[in-house]
Amino acid sequence: MNEQFWWFVARSSGMVAAVLIAVTIVWGLLLSTRIVVRKGLPAWLTDLHRGLAGLSVVFVVVHLLALWADSYEEFTVVELVVPFASDWEPTAVAWGVFAIWLLAVVQVTSLLQRRMPRRRWHAVHLLSFPVGVLVGVHAMTAGTDASNPWFRWATLGLAAAMLFLTLYRVLTLGDRSTRRPLPASARGGTGRRTRAAVPADGPTVGATAVAEGPVLRPPPYRGPGSPAASEPGGALR
Repeated sequence: MNEQFWWFVARSSGMVAAVLIAVTIVWGLLLSTRIVVRKGLPAWLTDLHRGLAGLSVVFVVVHLLALWADSYEEFTVVELVVPFASDWEPTAVAWGVFAIWLLAVVQVTSLLQRRMPRRRWHAVHLLSFPVGVLVGVHAMTAGTDASNPWFRWATLGLAAAMLFLTLYRVLTLGDRSTRRPLPASARGGTGRRTRAAVPADGPTVGATAVAEGPVLRPPPYRGPGSPAASEPGGALR
């Protein structure tokens, strides 16, 4: 086996994990900002966000195992999970350690989403943004391929997409929160929709009305030729 095998595995798995984390965040923002309309999409596209997140965790684990198995730097388990414990580039490695812990919190709470209050889960899920930032800083400071132009441009492109979509979401949510529903009086009545009364001489098809009180049946038709009109005083009943 090549002596640098595990080092190549660590480099490749780290780059793939970084790209997957960034794409997961971008896809989640596309769905949450409703730029991508969910209606009519295949089910697997709407579940793509969760699948990408799970796949990124797999490559993060492969990255850690490869670093532990590599004999060049000989990282210990403590150095891989404790910030600033590494003798090699402690600050650069610490960014990745912080990202791993935040990613673990996000993934665990996502699995427990149905058992958590919606607001609490959403607050924890926002940690995905710091995860993306930390992963980018870790890749640019600790990664051997940081000087590679392709890797650099891919990192900058994904960072720009995350920044744009984040700003777009903040602005659209702020605009949405300033909109207040009109009061019932401004809409004309209480807004309670009821079925219109059916006249005695025939039904009204598909009629609806906005009423503030009980709907009363109108008086029967008293036109010429009706039995009530032929009776004495019938027109006045």
